[in-house]
Amino acid sequence: MLLSFRIALAGLLGVLASIATAIPAKAQPPSLAGVGNNDPEVLARGPVHEAFAASSEQPTAGDIAPKAPPDPIEELPPDQKPEGDNVQWIPGYWSWDAERMDYIWISGFWRQPPPNHVWVPGSWNATAKGFQWTSGFWQIMAPNQTAAPEIEYLPQPPPTVEVGPAFPAPDPNSVYVSGSWVWRGRYVWRPGFWAAGRPNWIWTPAHYRWTPLGYVFIDGYWDYPLATRGVLFTPVYFPRPIFAPGYMYTPAYVVAETMLFGALFVRGGHSSYYFGDYYDAAYARGGYTPWCAPALRGNVAVLPARGWHYDPLWSYYSVANRQAPQWTMNVTKVYTGRYDGTLARPPRTLAQQNQVIQKVTNTTVNNVTNNLTVVNNNITVNNTNVSQHVMVAPLSATSKLQPETKLQAVTPQVRQAEVKHAAELRQVAVVRQKAEAEAFKARPQVGTPPGNPAASPPPQQPVKLKVDVPKNVVTRSAVAEEKKQPPPAPVHPMLDHKVDPPKFTPLPPVTPPKIDPKGPPPKTEPKGPPPKIDPKGPPPKIDPKGPPPKVDPKNPPKVDPKDKDPKDPKKKD
Repeated sequence: MLLSFRIALAGLLGVLASIATAIPAKAQPPSLAGVGNNDPEVLARGPVHEAFAASSEQPTAGDIAPKAPPDPIEELPPDQKPEGDNVQWIPGYWSWDAERMDYIWISGFWRQPPPNHVWVPGSWNATAKGFQWTSGFWQIMAPNQTAAPEIEYLPQPPPTVEVGPAFPAPDPNSVYVSGSWVWRGRYVWRPGFWAAGRPNWIWTPAHYRWTPLGYVFIDGYWDYPLATRGVLFTPVYFPRPIFAPGYMYTPAYVVAETMLFGALFVRGGHSSYYFGDYYDAAYARGGYTPWCAPALRGNVAVLPARGWHYDPLWSYYSVANRQAPQWTMNVTKVYTGRYDGTLARPPRTLAQQNQVIQKVTNTTVNNVTNNLTVVNNNITVNNTNVSQHVMVAPLSATSKLQPETKLQAVTPQVRQAEVKHAAELRQVAVVRQKAEAEAFKARPQVGTPPGNPAASPPPQQPVKLKVDVPKNVVTRSAVAEEKKQPPPAPVHPMLDHKVDPPKFTPLPPVTPPKIDPKGPPPKTEPKGPPPKIDPKGPPPKIDPKGPPPKVDPKNPPKVDPKDKDPKDPKKKD
């Protein structure tokens, strides 16, 4: 029932597709220069764009940067994109790099949105301590909806109590749906359960996103596998983020799905994944956990030997590849080797990648990355296997590294339309930021009660806001064709069954009679004639617990002398 993957881990990376054709060498991509020596440095590690993949970690407040971010960079999408009717350009954003102590640009990318979802971008907000990031999220849209729904901001949810499945999977195709807190006037726990796996669909579990105003609940939804949800471009670093008028940045290098498998991490409390070299013990202490942590537990010294770890991507791919046991084995070999130093760790920049490949292959080509070929499950340059040294590749290599992604040419008109679409999405972030800030200031429940600085702040109450989203942005989120609709959401076997109310036919309404206050009272018909009593028959039965029977004083009942009670003084001879 599960998707039959062509991707198999092999060689040192162990994550390359079974491809026999080569990637033809192409010319150097067009210059990405901005102003003077402001050429961007292509990075081979960093955050994965939030709209590409979201983790289900317990949320914490966003990172705080000591200085304001630069103005957003204008992007011109590349002239190739994945095939698909609804593939759209999601704009990039600035991210604070604590090691570099500067901002890096998380490039925009081509995305096939989750069905019936619209992207609500994040933003940077000024605080007393610096500038704080508020994450974006995918907002569900109802069918035929023309306007974005309200966003509800909830109190902080309690710490998760998820400890994993209580019993083994009922069958090899089952995936685990993790439990979560849900708001029902108060927080109640919705436990996890096993659900049937769906080929070509990844279940993103329910999770929360932190904002200054409260926590936004994102209910679970179906999303596409990484190879078919889009093309992920690399982050870049601009030494001088000041750009000439009219400058537009076009990403040129991608991180293919096969490269992510051997270098994907989840950072505790953050909303997105990280890729690349995060193998040092210091990163493990800082909360960077491999996506495949369940398979590594006990094999990597810097990782905890026990404890529950859930990852939606690993939940899907580990199940989808159960019929190929070597897949999981090869993934674990890559991570354990890179942790213990027996395998080379991936480069951190495109420049480092070129230097390593030049040394290994003894070539003098400046940008040897553009000469990659894929033969017999290995990435090669000049017939030399360089798989373990490749973290990024040119856009032209995408369809060779992940065969499920077919690229098609994009006309200048379409590229300009996507530029406009990206600008509208950025405006959504501005509107959202302003609405949240105004609601935060106006909410009386937040902060210390007036006149009592030592008192605790009163409990936070839910807040609902309407964030305006352009109509055409909402329209693009809809899935028109029935065959492209996602599967039904997993149903909890005990808690989520829906029972239809019993059908009934309502009685016709009764109209009371009109009464004239000046006229005589209405006649009341007796309910019926009194019952007839046969004088020769037995007396009527009297309920001793009921009221005594009515007696006509003019015609008292006859009493039989034999029935007199000698102990009753009222009954005389």
